[in-house]
This record gives sequence, structure tokens and C-alpha cells, in this order.
Amino acid sequence: MPEKINLTGRWRFKEDFGFGKDSGYAELLQIGNHLKGVLRFSEQIDGEETFIVKQEVSGKITGKKIRLKSHSCEILFSDEDIIYELDTWHGEVQPDGKIAGVSSDAEGTGGLFSMERENLQTSDLKDDHYFGFN
Repeated sequence: MPEKINLTGRWRFKEDFGFGKDSGYAELLQIGNHLKGVLRFSEQIDGEETFIVKQEVSGKITGKKIRLKSHSCEILFSDEDIIYELDTWHGEVQPDGKIAGVSSDAEGTGGLFSMERENLQTSDLKDDHYFGFN
């Protein structure tokens, strides 16, 4: 019998879409094969100011494959008005427990993402507002 995967928890999130990168975390709740949660991350587009995004997501896990889709987006920190396209992520749980896959938005911008489970007891993420700014 295949091992049951439970994705509930906090995950470090990274994404590279060619002309920029995202980094932050995801908090997921798994109920059966359904997923819901929140992604909070800083988005660093080459040549532009960094801004922080919060996306509410839902999706499902089938075997080791996952699909997450954003349903709402809020820009938490930005010096300018931003129109942000909602994202979709298709990934797979890897043998080491990480999740890796591809992302896309409504404009067709795609990228590669990864998520690694965060151990809250040894986390270096201080709180919801820490996104690796220097």
C-alpha cells in the first residue's frame, strides 16, 4: 500500500520565472486529498522594486502530484500600484519530501518552483514579515 502523504504545515517557497524570483513560504492544510492555504512571498523582478504578495490558494493532491491555484491576491508591501496575475502551480512530491514543479499565471508567464517543509522549532523565519530582505 502506498505511503499516505500529508502536506499540512509550513513550507519554504522559491520560484524562478526567468526575469525574477519569488521567495517566502506557504502554509497548507490538507483535508483528504484537498489542499487550501496561503502563500506569502517577496517578488524580485529584475530592475524593479521588490514587493510582497499574499495569495490564497486551493487545490488537490493525487498520488504524489499536486495542483494549487490562487483564488485571491493581495499586495502587502509595494511603493507603487501593481496589477498581479493569479498563479497556478503543478508539482510533485519528490523522494526527499520536497515539492518541485512548474508555475504559470494568467498572462502565460511560467517558472519553476520548489517547496521544502519548514520545521517551525528550528526555523530561521522570524515571523510573517520576514522575507529575506537585507
